[in-house]
Amino acid sequence: MDRFVTFLRRQLDIDLELLRVARQDAETGAAHACLITPIRGFRECELKARLLTNHHHCGTGGGPCDELGESYPPEDERGCPTRAFLGLPYTDRPGYIARWRP
Repeated sequence: MDRFVTFLRRQLDIDLELLRVARQDAETGAAHACLITPIRGFRECELKARLLTNHHHCGTGGGPCDELGESYPPEDERGCPTRAFLGLPYTDRPGYIARWRP
């Protein structure tokens, strides 16, 4: 389970760094295209990080999805559907494993 969470946290870090660069470019007047505004991107990263934190224990017997009976078995690294869905934007990134798809 930790490998999937580690992967997701790394992807958030990459997104945040790309957003920092986009914000710096915007502040200095450099012209680089960004599909989302840096503020929206930071908010989305914050949302994903909070969801990941709230579902950290899912799949271990102590998470909110475990109580609802919606978690994956302990040997499944995804933990729960919420965490699996958080990985969908990163399916094209190195390190993503196809069996992590929801």
